[in-house]
Amino acid sequence: MNKSRRYIYIITIIYAVAIVLTVFSFIGLGFSDSLFRFIISLSAVLLAESVIYGYCIFWLRTASSIQQTPPVLISGAIITGIYAAIVFVSALLFDWLLELPALWYAAEQLLILVLGAITLAAIGLYGWNAGAGEQQAKRSLQKFRRYQNELTEMSELASSWKNSESEQLVNVLDMLEEKFKYSDPISEPSLYATEDILQQQISLLHDHVKLLLATQEPHEGWQVEVNEMSESIKSTLQRRNRELAALK
Repeated sequence: MNKSRRYIYIITIIYAVAIVLTVFSFIGLGFSDSLFRFIISLSAVLLAESVIYGYCIFWLRTASSIQQTPPVLISGAIITGIYAAIVFVSALLFDWLLELPALWYAAEQLLILVLGAITLAAIGLYGWNAGAGEQQAKRSLQKFRRYQNELTEMSELASSWKNSESEQLVNVLDMLEEKFKYSDPISEPSLYATEDILQQQISLLHDHVKLLLATQEPHEGWQVEVNEMSESIKSTLQRRNRELAALK
C-alpha cells in the first residue's frame, strides 16, 4: 500500500468515527427541542463533514500526480474549511442558542450550502481553465522548441559540410535561428494553421539541406533555393508574430 492509499485509509477511518460521534452527540445531548431543526442541523453537519472528507480524498489523489500544490487547490481547501465552520457555528447559534424558527433555520442552512457550492464550483472552473491554459502554453512551447531544435540540427549539419561554400549555408541558417530566438514561443490556437505551414517549410528546408550535403558537388543555383526557402520561413514567422502580437 503506497503512502497516498495509507493516508486515504486513515482519513476514511477518522471520517467514519466523526460521523458516529456526531450522530450520538446530537442524540445524547438533545441538541434541539424541534425535531425539524434537529434533522436540519444533523444533516447539515454530516454533509459538512462529508464535504471535508471528500475534499481531503480529492487533495490526496490530485497532489500525488503533481509536484507542487497549485493555489487553486489551496483556495478550495480554505473555502471548504470556511463552509464547514459556518455550518457548525450556525447549528450552535441559530438552533441551540437562539432557537430560530424551523423554516427560517432551514432556509439559512440551505443558503450556506448553495453559497458554498457556488464558490467551490467557481474555484473549480477557474482551476480547470487555468490548467487548460497551462497545458496549451506547454504544448505551444514544445512545438516552438521543436522548430528551434530542427534549425540547430540543420546548422550543425551545415558546419560539418566539407565544401568551400559551407560558410554561406551556415550563415543563412544562423540568421534563421536568430529570428526564432527573438520570437514569442507561446502561441494561440487560432495560429495553429500558420504554424503548421511553418513546420512544413522548416521540414522542407531540412530535407533540402540533407540532400545538399549528401551530394559530392552542390548543383548550380543551390544558394538561391536555400535563400528562397529561408525567406519563406522568415515571412511565415513574421506573419505568425504579427498575428500573435495583435491577439495579445
